[in-house]
Amino acid sequence: MQLELFERERISQKELERMMMEIRHSYWHLRNLRKVSWNNGRRRREYRKVAVHKKRLLIAGVSKREILDLLACCRLQCGAKKQPREPCSYCRQ
Repeated sequence: MQLELFERERISQKELERMMMEIRHSYWHLRNLRKVSWNNGRRRREYRKVAVHKKRLLIAGVSKREILDLLACCRLQCGAKKQPREPCSYCRQ
């Protein structure tokens, strides 16, 4: 039995979509940042943004599998980018 010490945060559908969009934007920046030492600060900042959104989604009750699927889509690892092409629910078409 798991004891919950605080209430789960309620997230509206619009706010959920906004957070997922911000995660996608952060991963776009991560993919396009050059791998040089003077970009390390920017890269860490984007990873911290994603970590904050992930933690908030977990606290709100979004399943871990759903979050991992979103991150795989953001990293271009989902089925829409591979053969046979099967777009995931997070891909924009």
